[in-house]
Amino acid sequence: MKKALLLILLLANLGVFTWYRWYASADRGAPPQLAPPLTGQPLKLMSELTPAEKKAVASAATAAAAPAAVTVAAAPATTHVPAPTTAGIAAAAAQVCVSYGPFPNADAAGLGLSRLKLLGLVASQRSIPGKAKHGYWVYLPPFGSRKEADAAAALLKKKGVTDIYVVADEANRNALSLGVFSQKDFAVQREKEIRKLGFHALMADRFRDEPRYWLDAKGVEAALPQADTFKDLADDSAPIGKATTACQG
Repeated sequence: MKKALLLILLLANLGVFTWYRWYASADRGAPPQLAPPLTGQPLKLMSELTPAEKKAVASAATAAAAPAAVTVAAAPATTHVPAPTTAGIAAAAAQVCVSYGPFPNADAAGLGLSRLKLLGLVASQRSIPGKAKHGYWVYLPPFGSRKEADAAAALLKKKGVTDIYVVADEANRNALSLGVFSQKDFAVQREKEIRKLGFHALMADRFRDEPRYWLDAKGVEAALPQADTFKDLADDSAPIGKATTACQG
């Protein structure tokens, strides 16, 4: 027992000795470096500065802030406003020319001209040869000879028909004229009466040579009125229309 205890003590001493030798010979690293000595002036409170030192500090602060102010002033906010194009200006000011007509007479054309000038438009009046409606003609078509036409006329007169004559002009030679009417309703009534008597009456529009009147206007397209502006000045022969024309001069 004593021998075992002695052996344990020897082993313990040997372990302590080995650890000590290892620890003593191990590299513990480089010794810590000392901080370099402080240089420069010690910190001072503003209240501890001399007047000259305070002035120097204020000048340095102003110089440091100046570039920032210049940078801000050099970049003002801008709003992009597109400039009108040449094409847009030209389109808005483009002048066009139109003609209105035909007007049935000079009085109607004069009234139309006044309306255009009240709108501030450059306008003028002109006339051209034409035909005007002159009512409605009821008739019997041309017979084969004057004798046949005279016989038909005599028979109609016996039946109480008045205002009848035999046409002598070349275009409708030997036709029977049964009346010219300014209103279509009266002409239709006359046609029906003759047909009831067993004759094939016809009705046709009548025209006569008369000048037709037109108005020419020039201005911005949006300012030129539509043809409906003059519908109360037209007659039954032809409505008043509007047509684009070439501008003169």
